Amino acid sequence: MPTATKLVSAVLLAALAWWLGHMIIPYFPDEQRIGRFREILAAIGFLTGWRFLGRHAGAGWNSAIAFGLGAAGILVFWGLLIFSGYEMIRRSMRMSYGGPTEALKDQVAIAIDYFVYLQPTEIWATLLVGGIGLGLIAEIVKRRWP
Repeated sequence: MPTATKLVSAVLLAALAWWLGHMIIPYFPDEQRIGRFREILAAIGFLTGWRFLGRHAGAGWNSAIAFGLGAAGILVFWGLLIFSGYEMIRRSMRMSYGGPTEALKDQVAIAIDYFVYLQPTEIWATLLVGGIGLGLIAEIVKRRWP
């Protein structure tokens, strides 16, 4: 059921995801295609905010911080999974793999390579502070409009 908490959580986490995507792009190699990276990451953030953060708000301030950090972690997990899966499929269309097991193993390697782009401190700081802030905002919205 749509609630104000789910909507606010979804929109704000989508905005945080878009901003993180904008921060990550300069760390990509020059030959990396950007495409709709920020928009897809924002869509993942929107769904995570709606399905996870907005649903769990209202359990207290400590839980709000934990759920905010959890939402940030889910955003990173699904972002890595989706983008590494896309790259794996793109490579498999060029017949780069001998079979599906090799492709799935390479997807893990691609996800680890993509995780390296998240290593700068400002990206982690934005992710952690943004996750905590969004958890607290979701708690405030839940208390204001139950």
